[in-house]
Amino acid sequence: MRTTVRPVAARVSAAPDIFDWVRGLVSLAFVLMLPLLIIGTSLRGLVTDRDLMLRGFRDNQVATTTGLDDPQLQRIADAFVVYFQGPPGQIQMQVTAFGQSRALFNAKEVTHMEDVQRLIQFFLQMQIVAAVIVVLRVGVAVVADRATAPIGRELLWSAALMVALVVLVGALSLMDFEALWTRFHQIAFRNDLWQLDPSRDYLIMLFPEPFWFTATIRMATTVALQTLAVAIVGVVLLLPLPFTGNRST
Repeated sequence: MRTTVRPVAARVSAAPDIFDWVRGLVSLAFVLMLPLLIIGTSLRGLVTDRDLMLRGFRDNQVATTTGLDDPQLQRIADAFVVYFQGPPGQIQMQVTAFGQSRALFNAKEVTHMEDVQRLIQFFLQMQIVAAVIVVLRVGVAVVADRATAPIGRELLWSAALMVALVVLVGALSLMDFEALWTRFHQIAFRNDLWQLDPSRDYLIMLFPEPFWFTATIRMATTVALQTLAVAIVGVVLLLPLPFTGNRST
């Protein structure tokens, strides 16, 4: 009898261990991927914001520096919104600048934009993956967790990661945005195509450094607001509900 009972008991006791291991793995993925969901959501809002681009064109007097009129600038903004969400490819159009017809971008700019599109779409795809993991963790919490405190703590860990990132990026941006922007490009791209000439390359004339400073602050703000919401939810889940007993177990 012992030779039959012990293996069965071992298999039964092993099942909870495997489930706990899987739940721990899901929790770790949740903590790490929730910040990517926040970043991806903020980035999607940024690159699809046509009004942000048009406002940047006006604030930086792009019509004057490029010789492009407002209808053409509006068409360019529309093209970028579509391009960032579309299939891999090149962005190019014919424009009239200072009375002469020309291609908007040169070959170097077109190739660089292919790199930019790949980078942006990577983060947009990671947003979807992160959303799936978040939904999975919430499902585990509903089905298996006997308390709301575990997921509450995990939300606070994720929020802490995002706070550290926002503080770091914000501080570096205010101290020396140009150096931060250069370092970002050196890390994100494996070539020097991003080094453009503002006197002749229309990509940098359309989107000069002040535009990117504004965009960075905008993204940091939206990330911070989402992180605050995550932290608030985490704190609420750690608090006991009236008439339901302690939820911290």
